[in-house]
Amino acid sequence: MKLWSLKDIKILVVDDFPAMRSMMRSMLMAYGANNIKEARNGEEALKQLADEKMELVLCDYNLGEGKDGQQVLEEAKERELLPYSSLFIMNTAENTSEMVMGAVEFQPDEYLVKPFNKVVLQMRIRKLQEKKQGLKKISDAIEAKDYQKAIVLCDAAMQQDQKNIFELLKLKGDLMLRISDYQGGEQVYEKVLNIRALAWAQFGLGKVYFYQNRLEEARTLFEAVIADNNTFVTAYDWLAKVEKAMGQSKKSQETLAKAVAISPKHVLRQKALGEVSYQNEDYDVAEKAYKTVVREGRNSIHRTPSDFGGLAKVYVKKSAGKDALKVIGDMKQEYKNAAGKELLTVTLVEGVVQKGLGNDEQSAAALDKAVALFEEEPGNLSSEDAMELAKACFDAGKKDAGSELMKHVVRNNHEDPHMLEQARKLFSDMGMEEEGSEIISGTQKEVVALNNDGVDLAKQGNFKDSIRLFVKAARAMPENLIINLNTAQSIIMLMQKDGVNERYLEQAQVYLNRIKSMNSSNERFQKLMARFHDLSGAK
Repeated sequence: MKLWSLKDIKILVVDDFPAMRSMMRSMLMAYGANNIKEARNGEEALKQLADEKMELVLCDYNLGEGKDGQQVLEEAKERELLPYSSLFIMNTAENTSEMVMGAVEFQPDEYLVKPFNKVVLQMRIRKLQEKKQGLKKISDAIEAKDYQKAIVLCDAAMQQDQKNIFELLKLKGDLMLRISDYQGGEQVYEKVLNIRALAWAQFGLGKVYFYQNRLEEARTLFEAVIADNNTFVTAYDWLAKVEKAMGQSKKSQETLAKAVAISPKHVLRQKALGEVSYQNEDYDVAEKAYKTVVREGRNSIHRTPSDFGGLAKVYVKKSAGKDALKVIGDMKQEYKNAAGKELLTVTLVEGVVQKGLGNDEQSAAALDKAVALFEEEPGNLSSEDAMELAKACFDAGKKDAGSELMKHVVRNNHEDPHMLEQARKLFSDMGMEEEGSEIISGTQKEVVALNNDGVDLAKQGNFKDSIRLFVKAARAMPENLIINLNTAQSIIMLMQKDGVNERYLEQAQVYLNRIKSMNSSNERFQKLMARFHDLSGAK
């Protein structure tokens, strides 16, 4: 019988104490490990993961100054630095509920409480390896982003392995959601629920319903998951999304507050709570949430200058000018080397907050700089931020700049009735109702004409010129659903005509990802995704 060994396995040990790294190395070497790298902190760990694919990561939760283990895992997943076949084991001597919930939420493969010995470590690693080895073909397909093949392999594995059928069905459901095949995902989760009422299947089906805009059904399922397991924190996040989509912002805030009470270290959850409570004019809750994001998210990939802006605007509403200025100062220091979109956001936040504080001179300087940055690269400014900057410009008497910013909003949302209504309201509030109506109408016609030109080129079979036109348009209008749909479609049609290549597949994926974030239930998007995955499977 062959002895189990870690020989030739690429291993990364992450711990801020040299003695602990040495002890972990000794434990691993006792089982044949001969390819062990070390990292003293989160930044070193992420650099190692970016430079080389690791098969096993043993990471301490508390890494001293900088990123903690939770943030390392979160960023590694966000940046796709951990192949599906890799193992990530979190270990720590801490056992507070806040820390445990925070670590577990990002789903390491295993969680070990110190102290543990080499026998325990060996047993956990071996068990995890055996589990992953059984899914090797599937994980290889996932790593290659060939999700259709991975789904086919899941079906084949289920035919041979009834013992692990629920695990395979869970994986298949996740893959269906990843490729936005919501009908297929619905079938998977309903198949599971017809056998057993498993929380993950209810949760998955709830997400399917959300993406299909079946909001009442989604709410019922998420509420059922929470009723059965009130520590299933992610279900609260999705319930809050549903409630917000249904226009129930007060309920959404209440749901997020419950989730934050259970697991307060999740930066995106705190941001969501800050945003919705600010909208609800509950500034005490908003202040607490944004302060947590700024503090706890110091080393998170998800913290942005907008979070400082959120906190500063809360202080403006609470007439706490000194606190608002301190936050702006902290933001400028934190992002002193900012460029591109980040610099534009920093400048916009400063301009808007200074305006709110009545500091017209400082506000005017920041707004002028923000407008100049916008003119250099319009695609760096979201519609919401453009609307906020436009209002500040109008208030400061910068009518031309405000009008150009509003054209940007309309270009990105020329068929979105909700955003167009917001644009009309802003013009009306500024006493520009008639002029604003003309700007909206004229800009809509401009976008329609540009879009028609690109569609005509594609109909003529001139896909490359169509792609060039749409790519340029999508760069300036990254939030325009129709433009992004037609950009993706032109690229897919070119591949159907001339054959598949990696560059076009990657390019199409960019636009499909944008569309998914805007409106994943869009029928054209669903059809394009199916065609895209047919092409990617045939490469």
